[in-house]
Amino acid sequence: MSDASSSNAKSAELLAAFAGDVSPEQRRDALTGLIAVKFLPKEAEHPAVIAGRDRLLHDACRHPDDRLRLVAIAESIRLAQVVKRWLPDVTKALEPAFANELPALSLLQDADARLNVARACALFDRTWLPDYLARSVADEEQGEKARTELIGALLSRSRTLADALIALSQPFVRVKPVTESPGDSLARRLTRTLSSLRMALVESDLEAGADPGQALTSLVTGPLNATGKPQDDKAKTELTREVLLTVHDIVRTRFSVVAEPTMYQVVSYCRRLFGGSGWPDDLATPLERLVTDVTEALLLLGRQGKRNQPLREQLDVLCKYPERARVIAKNLAARHPELDEDVRVWLDTGRVRLERDLRVAAVEVEAGSADAAIGLALEAARLARHASDGVRGQLLSGLEIFEPSLVSPTQGLLDRVKQVAVQVEQVAALRNVQLLGTPGEEVEVSPKFFEVVGDSPRARMVVRQPAVVRTRGDGAVGDVLLKGLVE
Repeated sequence: MSDASSSNAKSAELLAAFAGDVSPEQRRDALTGLIAVKFLPKEAEHPAVIAGRDRLLHDACRHPDDRLRLVAIAESIRLAQVVKRWLPDVTKALEPAFANELPALSLLQDADARLNVARACALFDRTWLPDYLARSVADEEQGEKARTELIGALLSRSRTLADALIALSQPFVRVKPVTESPGDSLARRLTRTLSSLRMALVESDLEAGADPGQALTSLVTGPLNATGKPQDDKAKTELTREVLLTVHDIVRTRFSVVAEPTMYQVVSYCRRLFGGSGWPDDLATPLERLVTDVTEALLLLGRQGKRNQPLREQLDVLCKYPERARVIAKNLAARHPELDEDVRVWLDTGRVRLERDLRVAAVEVEAGSADAAIGLALEAARLARHASDGVRGQLLSGLEIFEPSLVSPTQGLLDRVKQVAVQVEQVAALRNVQLLGTPGEEVEVSPKFFEVVGDSPRARMVVRQPAVVRTRGDGAVGDVLLKGLVE
């Protein structure tokens, strides 16, 4: 028999099986054969293929055996994947199969079959689907493609990311792996789930919802507390890496939660998994990403004049050593002098300035206004002293020639100008009042210290009036009492 005749005979045999009165599993095997001999999709309109397709769809909706009904659904979708133009007709024909909740996806041992059922679920929108999809994700062991498809379908049917995480956490609590180390097995399943979730949420435009940080914490801690924490170091490290990266991906794609301390709550739990040994070196990269996220959140709040102590404490959790957390906060304060002084002090020292009572606060407000006036007087005194020093010699020499009687009173006046300037400088020093900027000097403009005169602001401008500032004990610039002018 020639190769062509043999191929035709094989195709005829497969067609007879695909169209015949056989079980969904036998029809599945025949479909696999037809795809292998490249009969499909070219000969998709063959009467036997049409008959087999219709039998598959009938079994998908009405087969009395739950598992075989799922097999028929999976094969209907696989056929539509091969003959793509049939997808709309297949979808419409499968609608009765989704009138009620499907049998558990775990009835299918083949991961590709579970993937195709997940693809079928993605075609429909039913009230029972979110819970069904979440349970299927929790039950999925090794089928990564099926897991990813299920999670994508779950996200698209959830109102918010927080809702999707809560939906996942509930069935995961009921998962009890039958292994020697159920905690390790569950940790690995959670790891694979978070990995798939990260890929899906980056592509999704689902809003964060109410407290996604707490929802993520429940997804990780609830199942492990119910089943047992992982003991294997590799399992703990891999789970923690995915947790850290999940938090990072959430805050970078849902910026509204970047400054929420509960968003990082699960990180503390992960650190406790390693006992007193601290973070393993293998986690340095994802930890560094979260350090950057928290630092940016602190800066964002600081620019609004806000402090968030729980968020700052997350630096202590994320850093292997507390000294590094303090250095990061101090450097943040040093790099951003435009921040409110109370915020900078808090970042620098970790402490909030003591609240003053109303009487003291009122006195300080009045003193602040007086200190601004002292600053203006300091500028005027320096200008007067500079001017008097410049004319002293020539003025006195001229008077000795033309008006000798005025030499003594003029010299006394110039000495008094110098004396007043010195006294004003002493008063300013006692109140820690200083001038920032010299008239005529070109400086880098900071909105904290200067106001722009004119309609052409630039990065560097010329000082027309110095700013009046208060210095701290270490000499660094603190509060701004009166902004200067630049143009």
